[in-house]
Amino acid sequence: MRFYLNETSLQGQFEDERDFRPLIEQLLAARARSPVLAGMRTTPALADRPISHERSLRQVVQGWRGSPTAAALLAWVGRNGPFIHEDRLDEAEDLFHCLGVEVTEGGLGEAARRLKSGELAATFSFPGGAQNFTQSPLHVVHGFEDEPFGEYPVENFWDADAAVARALHEQAPATNWQAMVETARQRFPKLLLPNALYEDARLVREPFDAIIRDRFYALLGYLDAYMRGRDEDGNEGREAQEVLQAHFQGERALFSPESATNRRDFQSEMTFPDPEGGTDIFAQFHGKISYRFFRLHFDWPVPAAATRLKVLYIGPKLTKS
Repeated sequence: MRFYLNETSLQGQFEDERDFRPLIEQLLAARARSPVLAGMRTTPALADRPISHERSLRQVVQGWRGSPTAAALLAWVGRNGPFIHEDRLDEAEDLFHCLGVEVTEGGLGEAARRLKSGELAATFSFPGGAQNFTQSPLHVVHGFEDEPFGEYPVENFWDADAAVARALHEQAPATNWQAMVETARQRFPKLLLPNALYEDARLVREPFDAIIRDRFYALLGYLDAYMRGRDEDGNEGREAQEVLQAHFQGERALFSPESATNRRDFQSEMTFPDPEGGTDIFAQFHGKISYRFFRLHFDWPVPAAATRLKVLYIGPKLTKS
């Protein structure tokens, strides 16, 4: 998992600048405790973000010269990084908003780009301000807010101890298909992920790839969010509807049905045993992983009474002629 500092959350909200110092000290201590948080990326522009109505971070820290806090902060933000621009993802439509604020150039924008590419990413925000970022996830809109290309839920922290706990409990990344599926079961409880996924010969003969693993998790995260957004009668609430709008509609949709031709020509390839012992399931709805042309097939639409969505295949594209 990658962590990014959401510098946009500094908005001059500290009427008493002394209230800011313990927050930054807790964050610096957290970076010292966790290698994951030590790699938290920021931007040199953080130094110019307002702490109070009168002074920026740079101006406030100048008053701390000679202290360990000032030395550690200046080493991070002013000299050593790591910085976002050193490892920033390219994005053709590079515009991101959150809570009405453009976040393209900062940590929150980069976290959203990482999620869009199928990676795991989270942010750390400071509390307070006109736009209070103390919520999780933060829904980052790709594009203009009234004409979005998509929306990405970024896991967000504003308590340093909680961020450390998340980082310390982050499991070692899966290095084979079986471990990938088993980890996914823990992360996405609203999905049914049978052993057949990693036992399928079409996946077994493929070399494991961390990029596919991370993008597989990203797709599962959206399906899990959809299921969490349904009530006990299968009615779709706000969160479920947002997933549908962002990822099931439009030319850029991550999830879509097969064409009529493919449904006819590859029906047997897309028919799977029901992991709960029912009749076989024709699962032509799929999630796309463009890298190495992998696909994720699942039972859709989800029956109203279902409490978990059945994922039935992960592997190379099934409709290759």
